[in-house]
Amino acid sequence: MTDQADLNAAVQELVGTLSAVTDVTQRTYALANRLSEETNNFVVEVFRLIRERSMMGDEDCLKLYNSLIGIDALTEVFGKQRMSELVVVAQQRGDFEVVALFIDLPADRSEEHPFQPFLDARLKDAPLGLRKALARKLDFVLIKQIARDQDHRVIGILLNNPRLTEADVVRIAATRPTSPRVLEQIAKHPRWNKRYAVKKTIVLNPHSPLSMALRFLTYMTLTDLDHVVKTPALNPVLVREAERIMERKTTRQFMGSEPVY
Repeated sequence: MTDQADLNAAVQELVGTLSAVTDVTQRTYALANRLSEETNNFVVEVFRLIRERSMMGDEDCLKLYNSLIGIDALTEVFGKQRMSELVVVAQQRGDFEVVALFIDLPADRSEEHPFQPFLDARLKDAPLGLRKALARKLDFVLIKQIARDQDHRVIGILLNNPRLTEADVVRIAATRPTSPRVLEQIAKHPRWNKRYAVKKTIVLNPHSPLSMALRFLTYMTLTDLDHVVKTPALNPVLVREAERIMERKTTRQFMGSEPVY
C-alpha cells in the first residue's frame, strides 16, 4: 500500500469514527489525541485532506473541519511548541491554507484599552465592568448600543445574550474598522460560528485576520467565492485561495464525479 493510500485510509477511518461524535469539543479533543503521536508531516497531510474534502462538500469531513475552527483544544493537546512545528511543516510543504488551522491571533498590546470609535459618549466613558454588566441585559435597544463596543471581553459576554440575533452578530462582524479580537470571539463561538451568514461576513471583512478568513473560506458557495475574488480590499492570499476553490468546485460540477484524493 502506498503512502498516499495509507493517508487516505487513515482519514477515512478518522472520519468514520469521529464524525459520529456529536459534541464539537469532544470531537476536537478526540481528533487531536488520535493524531498527537503521529509525525508532523502526517498530521499536516491529514488536516489538508480533511479541509479539501470539506471544501467539496463531504458532510462527515465538514464535521471534523468544524472541530478545527477553534484551535484552543488543539493547542492544549499538542502544546504551543508542537503547533509552531506544524506551522513550519505546512509552510515548507506549501500548504498555506492549512497553516491557518494551526495559528491563532497574536497578543494585542492595546487590548486593555481598545480604540472605541463607535460607542456613544456615555458608554465610551463607562468602566469595563459596567459595560460587561450591560452586555448581559435583555434590552434590545441596549444590545444594539453595546454591540458597537470594540472590547472583545464585552462582546464575548454579549454573544451569550439570549436576546442577541443573527442580524446583530452579522452587524458586529461587518464593522469596519474593527478589532481582530472581536472577530475572534465570534469565530470561536459555538452558537454563532455555525451560521453561514456570519462566516461569510467574516470572510468579506478586510479587517479579519487572514488565518480566520481562510478557515471560513472553505464553506463559501461558488457565488460568494466569486464575490471574494471580485472584492479588491481583501488579502491577495485569500483571493487566490478563493480562485483555487472555485476552480475545484466548478471542475467537480462539470465532471459530475467525486474528486480523487
